Amino acid sequence: MTQPYGGGRPPGPGRRDGLPGWLRRILQVIAIDVCSALIVSLGVTLVHGTFWLNAAVALLILAVVTGALFAFYPRMVHAVLERVSRTLRRGGAVLGWGLGGAALMALVLLAGTGVHRLREHASPCGQPLELRVLTAPETLTPLRAAAAEFADDSEDRGCREYSVTVVPEAGPVSLYDGFRLLWRHSEAADPGHADDQQLFGPQPDIWIPSSTAEYDFVPKGPGQTTAAGAVAGAPAGKGDPVFRVRGSVGTSPLVLALFTKAHESVADPIAAPIAPATAALLDRIADAGVRLRAIARPVPETSAAALAVTPALYDGMPGGDAADERFAEPADLVAPDAVSLLCRFRERAAAQQSEPPDDIAVAVPEQALHDYDMGRPLGDRCGAVDPGAAPYAEWRLHPYYATDLPTLDHPFVQVRWRGQDTRERDAAVTAFREWLDRNPLTLQGFRDDRGVVPAPREGDTRHYYLSRLQGMVGARVMPPVVGLQPPAGVQETLDRIGAARPRTSVSLMLDVSGSMGGAAQARGGSRLARGTSFLRSLVAQLQSNDRAGLQVSSATAPPGSPETFGNVPQDAASPEQKSAITSRLQAVASGGADQPLSDAIAAAGLGPGRQNLVLVTDGQVPATNPGLGSRVKWLSGEFRERHPGLRLTVVLTGPATCDASPVKEIAAALGPEDGKGCVALTGAPEAEQAAELLSELR
Repeated sequence: MTQPYGGGRPPGPGRRDGLPGWLRRILQVIAIDVCSALIVSLGVTLVHGTFWLNAAVALLILAVVTGALFAFYPRMVHAVLERVSRTLRRGGAVLGWGLGGAALMALVLLAGTGVHRLREHASPCGQPLELRVLTAPETLTPLRAAAAEFADDSEDRGCREYSVTVVPEAGPVSLYDGFRLLWRHSEAADPGHADDQQLFGPQPDIWIPSSTAEYDFVPKGPGQTTAAGAVAGAPAGKGDPVFRVRGSVGTSPLVLALFTKAHESVADPIAAPIAPATAALLDRIADAGVRLRAIARPVPETSAAALAVTPALYDGMPGGDAADERFAEPADLVAPDAVSLLCRFRERAAAQQSEPPDDIAVAVPEQALHDYDMGRPLGDRCGAVDPGAAPYAEWRLHPYYATDLPTLDHPFVQVRWRGQDTRERDAAVTAFREWLDRNPLTLQGFRDDRGVVPAPREGDTRHYYLSRLQGMVGARVMPPVVGLQPPAGVQETLDRIGAARPRTSVSLMLDVSGSMGGAAQARGGSRLARGTSFLRSLVAQLQSNDRAGLQVSSATAPPGSPETFGNVPQDAASPEQKSAITSRLQAVASGGADQPLSDAIAAAGLGPGRQNLVLVTDGQVPATNPGLGSRVKWLSGEFRERHPGLRLTVVLTGPATCDASPVKEIAAALGPEDGKGCVALTGAPEAEQAAELLSELR
């Protein structure tokens, strides 16, 4: 008598296919496992993941489960398989065709999914959505570093979802006009062609000003509020553009910094790291034997940081505001922003032709000083250096703090423009803001929103923490916590500076002859474009109590003719007057022969009193100025007597130089006694050169 198979029923008789029963069961199990794995992996792949990896994992799991069932419950498994076999036999061809169709459909779906995946990986990346960020020149370096990391983190399968362009602002005064005129340089000369006017640049999606005071200064549309009255995270209201303040990205106190030699005299290991006032800090510097010649501060009209620090400097120094203003803007260190000023020091260090000016204190944001001392690039002005190299170590700056020196809070402002406010752009701005919450600018030299120096992340060596500067200059010099003293209002400070400065009357004259269409000597572009850019920068830096006007000159466009297009009669430098001048500068074109320089100056419309005539030209040849000797004699004699307060400054775009005739003779006849009646434009930014000239004119 035969023994029962495995303690159960004996295997059934062989089938017509000739396969033993045990082999048939194994094949059935494998078929079920494979089909189940394919179906499971297809479902998972449609959601996420790689198909063949999902299939392998699903097949492995099913195989392990099936093997365990065969090992521990053989009788139950055999019984289930017998029931499945009987059911399959009863269903016959219908069930077979159904399963075959299902399998074919599964294969079609699998093939389609595979082709789709292959096309995704093989197709080129689409254009990433560009975010446009506007910020102060001092914060360009840290923001660009953060923006590059954000763009890299948005990468998916080798394709970036976002790109970020960070550009510098031109200062609060220019920003006021920019937002007021919807980012046009100026109102159109012809209102019917306003859309054709040149823009400041791409309209920003994000604006990170130096301070909330700077944000409050720019004009808002109907229903919008200042940052102080806005609800955090809520839209500001209706208008164009619409602003939405979304918290601070980091803080940075303004400091007075000394070079190493002066610092070694002033440093005191027992003194408090924060002086009770700027006046007390200046007294401490003087008591240490350091006699300051000046405090180097950028031009306030083009630097929000300089504007913020000015009231503290005025209040901290003896004497009236007028004397303090002269002390805070030395003529040899005029710069449009803090990074331009610091780059001058870096260039002098590289040249090794002079010693650090130990009789100068530098008023800059702590974060910009950190970038300077750490050898980082400084905005668009100068590249990275080795901070430990001998020339740069000698020019290191050491910060000093006072309770009345304001702290810049750098608000994150979303800017929505009509026609560009899409759901995708709003989502991109939100993604960048949330990324900055996870990767704050405290990784790039800022303090946190409480004024605290952040602790570095363990093992993080690629970011720039303030603690590195603290370790370099010492904790007794650099306090771990500072107060969040807000800056004064922008308009209030501008009014105070305007009252402190002597009023300036500037008559601008632009050579628009055909030769001005030639290539400029420095920085490329045409001579006319270079000249108009310089004059626009100069006009932007004028105070409202200054006076300004514009005249153009060529043989076909005499400056004295009322029909000459481009002339703007001199008047107070109000926003409207400055806008009118800028509009004409944008619209002029070169054409016609040269008008002799002496004739152009003689025809200039000059008001009474002290006048500054700024003539921008590419120079002329002596043949264009017949009888030059007699004309120069007339200018220095009769014409000078008629305009005793006139000072002429010739600004050359090239190719002529200040030593070439007739510029040399005419500048000597009407220029200042110090011989600075002629300057040539260089490769430096126009804003910086305009600031230097305006400082001399004042």
